[in-house]
Amino acid sequence: MIFDSDVVLGVIILIVGMGFLTISMVEHTEDYADAVKTNILYDKASDRLKALVSDGTLESAILLINCGYGSTAEEVLKNRMDLENYILHIGNYTISEGNLQDKDLVIVSTVMVMNRTEGWYGVYGNQKSLHITDKYFLSEEEAYNYLITYYPGYPFKRAIYYFRSNTPINITLIYGG
Repeated sequence: MIFDSDVVLGVIILIVGMGFLTISMVEHTEDYADAVKTNILYDKASDRLKALVSDGTLESAILLINCGYGSTAEEVLKNRMDLENYILHIGNYTISEGNLQDKDLVIVSTVMVMNRTEGWYGVYGNQKSLHITDKYFLSEEEAYNYLITYYPGYPFKRAIYYFRSNTPINITLIYGG
């Protein structure tokens, strides 16, 4: 037979068990939400860095930074980032925007090795993009003439001399969202 005390004891055990289940579900849900948020931040930062590498903007920016045109490279990179709070390290050069304090942070990193023939190259672009010529030239004048002839629509044109170097360049993007 079931007595009233058995029913009361069963209800108490059921209530305690439901309490533990609820606490467990809340903890797991919060952990899952944090993981999803981190993955979204990582995907956003990774996509941005991949786009800058794949279209040649970072390679052109590295050449400009090494030749004293860091402010031009920085302007283009800031226009291309589409992120609010970040720090971009290109070797020893740092570009930052916003504030990373009290933000969830993700770090995306890559290494670039520029494998080009030593010589004069043309770097051209506007406020949103930078490009580098595929061919190299024997003189600065040849590079400028090529840029003027084949890329007249771009406001920014520079002839840059590339010194062959096999030194890898570390690029790190720290993004806070």
